[in-house]
Amino acid sequence: MTFRFRLAAAVAWCLLGLTRLLTVVLPFGAVRRLLGEPAAPDAAAPSAAPACPDATARDLGRARSVARVVRYAATRTPWTSDCYPQALTARLLLRGARVPHTVVFGLRRGTAGDLRAHAWVTVGDATVTGGSTREWTPVGRFSWHP
Repeated sequence: MTFRFRLAAAVAWCLLGLTRLLTVVLPFGAVRRLLGEPAAPDAAAPSAAPACPDATARDLGRARSVARVVRYAATRTPWTSDCYPQALTARLLLRGARVPHTVVFGLRRGTAGDLRAHAWVTVGDATVTGGSTREWTPVGRFSWHP
């Protein structure tokens, strides 16, 4: 593990704590301002803004690095670092790296018929945080472009 990775993991760990605090204390409307430009949930709609522009090889490389750092830091927090704080943290790190990305919120029905929510971040066609997202129906997208 390199010094650079450890430093990035320490930054991600702190950001995970900050974003977890924000999600607990502030309403979604206040946190929403951190997310970027709202886009239509269905990028196929004619009036929809693009979900995320085509990513360059540099963008994808940086996105992979951010994904590794956030995943590593999230497993080492004493608080809950589920999909929402991870998505916000990845968003902040990707913005700092000037990588265009999209934060997506999705819903699905649970086994008991209840609604479940999930958040993930994409760069191009790659998912940075949030794991497999195929079973989720996107209901909100927030894009950032440098």
